[in-house]
Amino acid sequence: MSEIQYGINEIESLSFKEGVRKKIAMYLGSADMMGVYAAIQEIISNSVDEYLMGFGTEIDIELGKDNMVVVTYRGRGIPFGIREDGSNVLVDIFSKPHTGGKFNNKVYNSVAGINGIGAKATCLSSKYFNVSVVRDGKWAKASWVKGDLVRYEEGETDSQETLTSIQFAPDPEVFNLEEIKIDFEVLKKKCRNLSYLTKGLRFNLDNGREKVSYCAENGILDLIKEVVKDPVHPTPIFLEGEEDNMKVEVALQWTRNKEQSFVFTNGIENVEGGTSLTGMKTAVTTFIKKHFTGEFSGDMARTGLVYIVSAKIPNPSFANQTKTKINNPELRGFTQRLTTLALKDFSERHRAEFDEVIEFLTKERKAEIAAARARKQVLNATKDIERNQKKKVFASDKLKDAEFLGENSVLLVVEGDSAAGAIAKARDYTKYGILGIRGKLINALTHNDEKIFQNEEIKLLLSALNITPGKYNPKKLRYGSLAICTDADSDGYHIGLLIMAALHYLAPEFITEGRLYWLRSPLYIVKKGQQEQYYFTESEFSKAPKDGIVQRAKGLGALSPEQAKRSMFGENQRMDKLIPSAEALALLEDLMGADVEPRAKFIFENVDFSKINE
Repeated sequence: MSEIQYGINEIESLSFKEGVRKKIAMYLGSADMMGVYAAIQEIISNSVDEYLMGFGTEIDIELGKDNMVVVTYRGRGIPFGIREDGSNVLVDIFSKPHTGGKFNNKVYNSVAGINGIGAKATCLSSKYFNVSVVRDGKWAKASWVKGDLVRYEEGETDSQETLTSIQFAPDPEVFNLEEIKIDFEVLKKKCRNLSYLTKGLRFNLDNGREKVSYCAENGILDLIKEVVKDPVHPTPIFLEGEEDNMKVEVALQWTRNKEQSFVFTNGIENVEGGTSLTGMKTAVTTFIKKHFTGEFSGDMARTGLVYIVSAKIPNPSFANQTKTKINNPELRGFTQRLTTLALKDFSERHRAEFDEVIEFLTKERKAEIAAARARKQVLNATKDIERNQKKKVFASDKLKDAEFLGENSVLLVVEGDSAAGAIAKARDYTKYGILGIRGKLINALTHNDEKIFQNEEIKLLLSALNITPGKYNPKKLRYGSLAICTDADSDGYHIGLLIMAALHYLAPEFITEGRLYWLRSPLYIVKKGQQEQYYFTESEFSKAPKDGIVQRAKGLGALSPEQAKRSMFGENQRMDKLIPSAEALALLEDLMGADVEPRAKFIFENVDFSKINE
């Protein structure tokens, strides 16, 4: 192995342009599409900064061919010209580090970019980058190709407008981790979100096929309305305030959906949150705790809460150049105080709605406690099942295993001891196992997990099949299929449906893989001499000749072992596969689910009540 050299000749010095193009992730976060969108965001953010300073009302964003992006803003217009030291201001702004108007509060405050790096990184990482400026009756244009300045010109104009227009196309040589393909839908979403943070600023987007505009007159309250779909209370909680040159807006609303937070600083979304989010969470937890009775936690107080904080501050301290997290410590205290005031105002002015929030959180807390008990019950049930498997022994009075387990074996689930006894003597013990169910299983489609996994019959059923809750694996099944084997009456059919419901809820794959059968028992037996004929349905029996002694089978327990063997395991066997169609499973849920209406509808549409008393 050759020695790796590390000496003075291996030390390199990169120019600013080379550093940006070779290490774009340092400046824009990554060299893939995320970095491309970050570049676009930087240019748009500079336009937003102008609006925040009180200049202009609209931003035009165009997406052209070959990923060409054009951002035009009618603000003050970027200054241009030659300074006393001979430097070109417009050129330096887009290509020379530590050059810009954001290093003091005289020109900008409460802006997203404080280092002026983002626009420079965008310029130097672009295949083509052009900037045009009109202000003070003059115009200037500068153009770069792959980070090299190729043209600069300026002149006079009769136009009285002021504008800055930037045109650029990200360079595939720089953003080389994936093909550059700017999605117009992504730009629309970014601008729509920005509009919520810049009340009154209009974003006009155009890709040559579609034009769309976004303008949020109510700011983050419009975002709340957009995000909240199932509110606990109708009135959003909102407050804005100013302190020590910091302007902060907070908006909250509890929902019946998951918790969501949106954090913005100077128009930039901080997806990792930061100090302003911490302050907001602390305020919610502290305030709700004072009005809550019983067990309490901060997570519980924020159940289903959608909360938004938008801050505008003079000197933002971001965790990185991509600005995913805000670190200013002063934001935490101010946001906490403002959120507390917002909650206090809401609780006093909308007392009934606030009481609804407390009631909702109380119910959710109880539900979470019940869910925790259910999870514990599931865990205990899982341990029981795994313990049974390790022992490889089950209660002999309930389960009689087949001699050969595996894909070709069948577990017969029967009701009662007498039925199990008759079937046990009649079966082919090498292939068929028997699980005797005493009473009825719990209905898995109407009870919670805690109740389900307290049911011994459920645990035994899963143990016999070797199905661990939430970890279904067909290769680990002890039996390849299961056959419901109950009396041919309404009680037996109900038990069968309960077995189906349990498997459908706990291991739906078992059913969809076609492993569930119904082993029919005879409904009628016609004896003629030493011969017996078996009929399994009313339809079959109605068509049969009645030239013998007719016996109405009273159930599996009434069959002799010989009758059970002849009718259910020989050539007369009726083993029907239960086809797991979507319609069948939907009907199962209608018949066995907690919703009464579908079940009532089925009964009234399918039962002939005139024959009930016959």
